[in-house]
Amino acid sequence: MVFPFTRAMDRHVDRQFQKDPSGRLVFLPSGRKGKAYFVDSKSDEEKIRAFVKMYRSAGALISWLVYLSFYAWIGSFDTGAHRWTTEVGISSLFSLLFLLSLWMLWSLYKKTVPAFTSSLSEVGPDLKGQLSEISPPSRRLRGLALVSLFAGIVLLGIGLILVTRQSSRGKPPCPPKSASTSPVSR
Repeated sequence: MVFPFTRAMDRHVDRQFQKDPSGRLVFLPSGRKGKAYFVDSKSDEEKIRAFVKMYRSAGALISWLVYLSFYAWIGSFDTGAHRWTTEVGISSLFSLLFLLSLWMLWSLYKKTVPAFTSSLSEVGPDLKGQLSEISPPSRRLRGLALVSLFAGIVLLGIGLILVTRQSSRGKPPCPPKSASTSPVSR
């Protein structure tokens, strides 16, 4: 049984491989704007595919882990007005850690790609415009992905509303201030 995550990562990897008009396989490490390399041997193709899949999987897992922990943290908000600076600071920390981890992963990918492509011949600029996808994505799959994304956002929104309503019931927003601030008694 192939898991949906594995299939999604395979589709991401397939997007980085295309064919030239003569049928040769071409690897695009940075998309269509960057360099492109002919992959002539099956062993090179398998190594590159495994590397790209590992990179894509790590990026997706980091994103999901940060998003889920961020949403779990949002669900635990104590919405008192005196805590907003703490909440902004923690959310900024989540964002910084997320961006830093993705940047580190991208820089590692960029440094490792030359090790895989050093023995491959580079595609000329005249052929880059003639590359075609190996297997075009189906319209049904795109529609299913969009519907799933929309349903997930709606469910997440409903969940956040329910959690915030339950956590704020019966709690005053802030502690009440006392009427007198001086310790002098009459």
